[in-house]
Amino acid sequence: MKKILFVLYIVSAVSCTEVVAQENLSFGPIVGVNFAKLKGNTIYNDWKTGASAGIFINYSSESRFGVNGQILYSRIGGQSANGASKGHLDYIQIPIMGTYYLNGRGNQFRPKVMLGPYIGFLATATNESGVSINPESGNRPYKGVDAGAAMGFGFNYAIGRKVWLNADLRYNLGLAQVMNTVNDIYNRAWGINVGLSFPLGRYNPSTGTIR
Repeated sequence: MKKILFVLYIVSAVSCTEVVAQENLSFGPIVGVNFAKLKGNTIYNDWKTGASAGIFINYSSESRFGVNGQILYSRIGGQSANGASKGHLDYIQIPIMGTYYLNGRGNQFRPKVMLGPYIGFLATATNESGVSINPESGNRPYKGVDAGAAMGFGFNYAIGRKVWLNADLRYNLGLAQVMNTVNDIYNRAWGINVGLSFPLGRYNPSTGTIR
């Protein structure tokens, strides 16, 4: 009887330790498709598709709030109404979004809403033929930095032990002017994104440490 009680005590202690030490920090790859246009541009003012890919990190607190940070290589821009002319603007984007989960940790399916700022650094700007539309000589038409707000909703779904499917629908509202030569041109983009997250550890906000 004592041996049985001892075994039950050990199992209970291990289970409690796993709950207390549950990872709240995760990371992984993310890919997506963008539907973008340049608001106010006389040529590239219609929606076109582009791809994005990168990495992300998630933090999820006990209070349903969390933070999601990403580094993405993202193709946005726009096209003409008939699709013959395209402007591909490739950015290194860094969105940092506050996340609110609609249910608590421990659920297999966790719906979420997200909101936060982003900044983008222009890598290349080309037309439909791959020719640069932002030449280095003279006054460059396109600015090197973009910024705005990212907002959306999605879900995290546990597909294995400590492995989660992350999916979201997002809208990027560009608030910085895109061009040097023409005023009031702004990025607009919808994005559908899917990623896989893996445990990174447990972050302690009071000490600022990860273990």
